[in-house]
Amino acid sequence: MVFIECYHTYERKTMRTNLITSILILFSFQINAQSLDKKIENLLELDGTIRNIENLITQTIDYQKQNNFGISDNYWEALGQKVTEKSLKEFKSLVKPIYFNNYTEAEIDNLITFYSSQTGKLVIEKQPIIIEELSLPLMQWSQNLGSLVIEEIENRGENESTSDEKEKFKTEFKDKYGLQILNLTDLAIDKENNIGDLLIDFGKTDGKNDITKIIRVRNNSGEEIEFQNPKFFSNEVIKFDLGNKPLGVGKTRDLKITLIADLAENKSYSISGINYNNGDRIRFGIKYDAPPKEISYEISDKKMKFKKLQQDFSKPYVFILKNTGKKDFYISDIQLDNQIAYLSWNKETIKPNDKTEIRVVFSKQLIAKQINTNPNLKLKVDLTKGEKGGFSNYVNKSIELIIE
Repeated sequence: MVFIECYHTYERKTMRTNLITSILILFSFQINAQSLDKKIENLLELDGTIRNIENLITQTIDYQKQNNFGISDNYWEALGQKVTEKSLKEFKSLVKPIYFNNYTEAEIDNLITFYSSQTGKLVIEKQPIIIEELSLPLMQWSQNLGSLVIEEIENRGENESTSDEKEKFKTEFKDKYGLQILNLTDLAIDKENNIGDLLIDFGKTDGKNDITKIIRVRNNSGEEIEFQNPKFFSNEVIKFDLGNKPLGVGKTRDLKITLIADLAENKSYSISGINYNNGDRIRFGIKYDAPPKEISYEISDKKMKFKKLQQDFSKPYVFILKNTGKKDFYISDIQLDNQIAYLSWNKETIKPNDKTEIRVVFSKQLIAKQINTNPNLKLKVDLTKGEKGGFSNYVNKSIELIIE
């Protein structure tokens, strides 16, 4: 009995010791996690991340402020504090696990030490300036890179073919598709087989007249051949005329491929094909070099007369902008030289022949805040070619509108 009692006493002591040890380990882990958590927050502050997020929040609220006139400044200030607190908390909760997974505590300590140093502070101070100054050179570099890649691709397989190579190509093409090409001298052979069988090269164009290239073929297959336009080719610059009925055995036809001058611009290189019968495709490349299309527009009135304010807000001054060109564009930004009015405009793409409005409303409250009470106002309107949210062609145009 004594032995059993002693054993039970020992067992209880051991369990209590283990429990205490587990609690201490857990408590220690929580302290360490909290410590690492604070370190990550400190790092986010030091490396400028929090500052950038706060600027983004401010820009978002300012954007809404410009498009929701008539709301007091006190509201916007309170909204800014509320949104900043909530959004920063959410942002930190999203970012911290990523830092936990990718950095050890020692690495985070080293980063904090660096960003706390004079060199680290210099990096943070100069980084926004460098990014801003790099934006234009990087844009140009990106364009040059794209042009270089396209140029290299275009020049592949363009060497002059020998008569033997042409005859071999004709034979292989006929065996593969059942078609004999009758005007191979007008077309280029893709000798390296990088784009398909043929290269349809429209060359350098003046951008004024449509250009048509022809693949003249004879049906040597022993059965009718029905040609179909490419099903997944969405490029409106290229139009196909393949005939509206099947090509009979032994018959000849011109397969016409036309470059639409009004739509073609810049250097372009793409892969296409003509579908026929059971879904097979004659693959070929298309390239051209056309002049860039400028943004073309007309404005209802570039200059308006300011009327004396009778109420807290003026009636809207409306500038009507029309796309008179062949290419889409959108209003990418409008800057005021005097912050005395509210702006409203359509942020979507302006299609050819479409119109959009730029509305300006003057505010007595904003005018009263300005040292210079002159109500003259200039609007610098930036237009960017292309579809909103799509791949821009980096072609911009600025116009100036005035209310005086």
